[in-house]
Amino acid sequence: MRLESSILTPVTLDQTWSFLASPVQTSPLWDRSVAEVIPDSDGPVGVGWTATTVAPSGNRQRFEVTRFDPGRELAFNLLESSMFRSAELTFVVAAAPDGTWIHHVIDLRLRNFILWPILRLIQRRALARDLRDLRSALARTYLG
Repeated sequence: MRLESSILTPVTLDQTWSFLASPVQTSPLWDRSVAEVIPDSDGPVGVGWTATTVAPSGNRQRFEVTRFDPGRELAFNLLESSMFRSAELTFVVAAAPDGTWIHHVIDLRLRNFILWPILRLIQRRALARDLRDLRSALARTYLG
């Protein structure tokens, strides 16, 4: 299953990239499913960097960065999940005259296909909401 959504942010490409490439500090500011990001790797975020996210419920998930092209693309894979066989989340950013476009793609393979219609409906709404929250967090952080 593939979910996609795009949004125009009011901040520069450099600001958008800096924000997305700092998930430990910024993910909890906009992603409702993330209360905390705990790095499992030393050093800066880049290909191979891993972290564990902690949901508000306390559930944990591990991720690994698989693509890191500064100012262009950030992708990471879910390493362990009882619901998904695999999950890849990608952010592609591009400068625009009035800010920055963010295109977010989530590729999922479910373990239980019975959940597919329900998850598709819920996830589309959640993805759009997350991108609106991301845009708001970017504006608060860089525009005040």
